[in-house]
Amino acid sequence: MGDIWRKNMKIGILSMQKVDNYGSVLQAYSLKKMIETLGHQVEFIDIKRGEDENLNAQCKKLSSYSADKDKSWVACQMLRVINKLSNIEAERIYDKFRLNELHIKRNTNNSIYDVCTIGSDEVFNCLQSSKWGFDSQLFGNVKNAKRVITYAACCGSTKEEDLSEELRQAIITAMSNLDAISVRDENTEKFVRTLIGRESVYNLDPVAVGDFSAEIQSSNVNGKLPKRYCIVYSYQERISDKETISAIRNYCKKYNLVPIAPFGRQKWIKAQKMLAPFELLKAFMNAECIITDTFHGTIFGAKFGKKMAVIIKDSNRNKLEDLIDRLGIEEHVVTDIDELENILSVELDRDRIDKVLENARKNTFQYLEENL
Repeated sequence: MGDIWRKNMKIGILSMQKVDNYGSVLQAYSLKKMIETLGHQVEFIDIKRGEDENLNAQCKKLSSYSADKDKSWVACQMLRVINKLSNIEAERIYDKFRLNELHIKRNTNNSIYDVCTIGSDEVFNCLQSSKWGFDSQLFGNVKNAKRVITYAACCGSTKEEDLSEELRQAIITAMSNLDAISVRDENTEKFVRTLIGRESVYNLDPVAVGDFSAEIQSSNVNGKLPKRYCIVYSYQERISDKETISAIRNYCKKYNLVPIAPFGRQKWIKAQKMLAPFELLKAFMNAECIITDTFHGTIFGAKFGKKMAVIIKDSNRNKLEDLIDRLGIEEHVVTDIDELENILSVELDRDRIDKVLENARKNTFQYLEENL
């Protein structure tokens, strides 16, 4: 356990900061800001390609789900062309944020750190098709850090029982380097406990416990958004079934709202304006309502929104149910799309949610102070 009075240490954050996703860059920013508040210097460590190509191949082979499996070859090719064109502006916005706010200017993988903090985000989710395959760094094998801890780590869709024996042993070996373990959900706590027999600390995602008040105050969204709007926050083309689209359209028409999709493109929504990350948070704060089926969309809505509907399906249940329980927002869950209007008639209990987040913030700082 670290000395809580130590200051000015060099801390490396190993996370998903290079992923073009609002949640990924904002959680990285928030964790960086909180650690700096404790008097330390922070840099980011890049995820690197796994050195064992056999393990890399196993991760890809055992990957639990690919959205492309549900589409024809022609549909996949058309979608990739559309995605490439629409992602140009997104890449520019994320790159600018990484440069100006995360201060990522060079490869820091060879620097020596007093402590490496792995997380947050799905750093333990190795059974997915990714460009890095199996990077043992993400599980604790960080050779350029004196101590290694995690913060709000998540295994995502990866399950211990789905691992090959080789992957299992590689993870166990890497995790033996962890000096302290913090996870964000019950599934990940079970994943860690089953593999190495150690207990974990629960912490909420850095976006949930971070303070963005100054950043939101200084952000200007004038002229970028309709006067009255409903945010539909999902991954690209994931809200695509006719019943859900019809329910959202009917609700927006009834209450004179413009549906906007500031994150993943939905072909049935015309307003798809990309926003800078802090502008997005301001957009959530000013929205009449939020409809989402994502982890960070739920956090953005609960933390900043007025009304919210969280769409739960089998594909996202693993991620969202634990978060919803921790935030205490069960009354905002949609399992039957016909109930959308009823769910959106209930305002978020701002006082209660703020108290939950404030307590979680105290727990975060306690964990960081004790383990950095």
